[in-house]
Amino acid sequence: MKNNELHIYLGRLFRSHWRETTNRFAKIGLSSAQPKLLHYLSNHPGAMQREIADGCSIESATATSILSGMEQAKLIYREADGKDRRIMRTFLTEKGQQTQQEIDRIFFEVENICYQGFSEAEIEQLYLFLDRMYQNMQKTESE
Repeated sequence: MKNNELHIYLGRLFRSHWRETTNRFAKIGLSSAQPKLLHYLSNHPGAMQREIADGCSIESATATSILSGMEQAKLIYREADGKDRRIMRTFLTEKGQQTQQEIDRIFFEVENICYQGFSEAEIEQLYLFLDRMYQNMQKTESE
């Protein structure tokens, strides 16, 4: 059993996965930060900027910058809330929705690369183990 090496294996896998997805995102004109916000907005249409920042675990100022670039690229649009005109709601454009589908395809392809040589049972077991590790860490964080 390898002790004290989990961080090495997780870090190595994360960096490799991140590089591959980031390279593929760049080919479709996305920065490394935009897919996360597109995904959030696909599940939370009409979200306010503060909600987007919180949901994506980023600073509000960072969200402002990313969203501005996404608006210029016509991936999103913003409109005033029907009840309170001071509140701006953010939505995906048709181009944004198509781009989100492309992001999903990229993640599917990269995950399939990761799963090469694994059985369905092994993949399921991997997710169970990763979730258990996450739950263990959540207990520690809340203490």
